[in-house]
Amino acid sequence: MNSKAKQLFHYLCTQYDKLSEDLESRPFPEFSETITHPLGHCFVRCAVGSQRFSIVSINFDPSVRGQGVLTAFINYVRNNPYHYQGVEVAIIENTKLAKRLLSWGWEYKSWFSKLFFSKKPTLIKDFECA
Repeated sequence: MNSKAKQLFHYLCTQYDKLSEDLESRPFPEFSETITHPLGHCFVRCAVGSQRFSIVSINFDPSVRGQGVLTAFINYVRNNPYHYQGVEVAIIENTKLAKRLLSWGWEYKSWFSKLFFSKKPTLIKDFECA
């Protein structure tokens, strides 16, 4: 990662930590937030009753694309689960990312999404219980 990509990655992690710590004490955390940085934004949410942290949309500056920022952020979320029991990446338009996640054991959110939305899948990975 170049220095700009590292800066964006660290900012995403810091904002994830703040958001998760603020909601950790709530029995049913729910939020929809856009993490905004000069090098891009990331829309995240946790729906009512969901136990997964969902990355819904990202838009990164061309200077940081292809540097592994999203992959590193997903790994950060997995290593710092807070109260979440999994992570979800929604409507993936990047086919390389989708193939990489599937090769790492990620699954389609549902049979329906696999059948009808395989070109822009929503993939999930539940955290393993310790």
